[in-house]
Amino acid sequence: MSQEFEYKIEYSTDKETGQIVAVIPELNHVSSCGDTFAEAEAQVKEAAMCYIETLQEDNKPVPNPSFHTEGTYLKLLVPKFA
Repeated sequence: MSQEFEYKIEYSTDKETGQIVAVIPELNHVSSCGDTFAEAEAQVKEAAMCYIETLQEDNKPVPNPSFHTEGTYLKLLVPKFA
């Protein structure tokens, strides 16, 4: 069984490299980057799933999303950890 979470993503551009940086503040500011928004989003999704997996392995709760403002959100389907 899985549970769906929606976390807000904040984007910025690295001034030195020109890459798009994607950050999920609610997941301990997990971040990643890419040459495009789509690439940055895919990379931060992978990083978020790794972070959540680590939380579950350490028997810590997955944070509930709390942002409810306009913006871009990432949907994660998180399997229940036994």
